[in-house]
Amino acid sequence: APLMMFFRAESILSWGEFVKVNRASDDDPDDNAAGVANDMDVLAIAPDGQSTAARVKFDLDLPSAAADDRPLGPGIRLPEWDFRRHALLPEHCALQTLVATPAEPYVPPTALRTTARRVRRRLEILRAGTGRQRAQPEGDEIDLDAWVRHRVDAAGAPHSESPAVFTRRVRTERSLATLLLADLSLSTDAYATQTARVIDVIRDALYVFGEALSASGDPFEMLGFSSVRRQNVRIQHLKGFDEPWSAAVRDRVGAIKPGYYTRMGAAIRLATLRLGERPERQRLMLILTDGKPNDLDVYEGRYGLEDTRHAVQAAREAGLIPFCITIDEAAHGYLPMLFGQQGYALVHRPQDLVDRLTGVYTRFMRQSSH
Repeated sequence: APLMMFFRAESILSWGEFVKVNRASDDDPDDNAAGVANDMDVLAIAPDGQSTAARVKFDLDLPSAAADDRPLGPGIRLPEWDFRRHALLPEHCALQTLVATPAEPYVPPTALRTTARRVRRRLEILRAGTGRQRAQPEGDEIDLDAWVRHRVDAAGAPHSESPAVFTRRVRTERSLATLLLADLSLSTDAYATQTARVIDVIRDALYVFGEALSASGDPFEMLGFSSVRRQNVRIQHLKGFDEPWSAAVRDRVGAIKPGYYTRMGAAIRLATLRLGERPERQRLMLILTDGKPNDLDVYEGRYGLEDTRHAVQAAREAGLIPFCITIDEAAHGYLPMLFGQQGYALVHRPQDLVDRLTGVYTRFMRQSSH
């Protein structure tokens, strides 16, 4: 019996070397592709190009959704950029927002809670910080630039009894809304360190980020994303702008799992719509990822990169600030194309993701103060 099993396996492998695989897709540039495979829902394998009677079909439907995921709303269809046609394809992607009902409470490790307290305190100090108004008629320090201008102007005019040459300390106010998009694709199941997977590193960052921002008082939202082709883009709802940072939200963060693939353009377009509804002066979109855009269909390769770049540009045109933080060592090869040289940060050690995320946020936090 063992010998027979080995022979059968060997036969299958040998046959597989010669099989012709027809990867049908309506995304191929073919005007007559309307009847082909309905978005690759079926992979057809036909040895030697035989007729359909001899064809073996394998169903590639989306795997069953997790038992604790339930749809949140009816879903939405969004466009996608096809660089080959130089056209935005309307309603090309179907997105469904899902929310998990975790089976058990999330209990972060002691070390992570300590980190969260440290970062939270850092943002609390910034929140209570002060700024300086320049060129004031009275204050606690001399504004040297204003003093020089005053002396130059005074040379040809009478001296002012109360020249505006001082700086004055004032409390700062911010107008900043943040949406954090977390890549939950299949690659996050890989180990980033000897003891932690990428998904674990992302979970830690989300937890610390949530703890810290709840202290800042600034509104924020958290979403995860993954996909299986354009008809199945899954958006994981973790926290909405209108929700407080609570035990229920922390449990959702603790329950995140690796998903499927990375249709990043669709996720960015959804985040653009969400941030576009916010009244704040500064609207920041932070994207956490471990790799480049990809999916099972034509989205792999240049198509996915071009679509993501188009989505990023559209976000900027809408007045948003998209910024990507990645732990992909190969990111320098493609992220400048997507986000520009100043629009991304590379984390060389995955365990440093928490501090890098906090540093990026505090930079924008200071810029939003007035």
